Amino acid sequence: MRDVLALQPAGWQEEDEGRRLVFWLEDGAEAAAAAATALRRLGALGRLEVERERPGWEDAWRRFHTPRAIGRLYVRPPWYPARDDLLDVVVEAGRAFGTGAHASTQQCLKLIQSVRLGSLLDLGCGSGVVSLAALRLGFAPVTGVDVDPVAVHAAAGNAARNGLAPTLVVGDATDPAFRLPTADVVVANIALCPILRLAERWRAAPQDGAARAHGGPYRRAAERPPAELVLSGLLVEQAEEALAAFPAYVERARMDDGTWLTLRLSRAS
Repeated sequence: MRDVLALQPAGWQEEDEGRRLVFWLEDGAEAAAAAATALRRLGALGRLEVERERPGWEDAWRRFHTPRAIGRLYVRPPWYPARDDLLDVVVEAGRAFGTGAHASTQQCLKLIQSVRLGSLLDLGCGSGVVSLAALRLGFAPVTGVDVDPVAVHAAAGNAARNGLAPTLVVGDATDPAFRLPTADVVVANIALCPILRLAERWRAAPQDGAARAHGGPYRRAAERPPAELVLSGLLVEQAEEALAAFPAYVERARMDDGTWLTLRLSRAS
């Protein structure tokens, strides 16, 4: 996926339960030359088909983005009208991940609706759909973090479309040098490897008492692990490894579609 995003696609969509990825690139000799090397790398992953779109492809692309009712939420692109009976979340992904269509995003959105309201940290925020949905549901304050500046820019645009104001930050939550905000709830839709690094970061971080007693030697502030965790971007077979990384937490719920898995955990009292 990193190679695809490096091409700066105008849009992309998973099909056939994730086995096929369709993405759109700008036309022209300069764009084609810039894409050639990355396309050769992508070809090593499987069969690669290149097709020149006919005029009107922008409207064809829009047909992929349809509204979705997810519990009390209605996630829609801006060219569809709102529904009066659901909380409105307007999302246009552009070049960032997240339209509400992917199973992991939908599972996150469903599970946070059963979590007690408080502050929320959205790690791997992409286009901001979880951050914006959280604000609509009543979580506050909400902070979205992503390693990709393009994603954070897209999230800021979507925040403006919704008239909402989450804090949006470019950074790597698994990097000990990054100042990770504390929150009551953390939603991490970032795949297994970064989730494991996040767990290690919290295990290694000084807690409040240690930080007060030994403030000098510590290079970063005390970090308070959240009361609630929603872990996503996981494959079904990765459940036990993810759970083992958070021994201080109890599983409260899980959702899967046979491929993608999301876990909701609560810190043991």
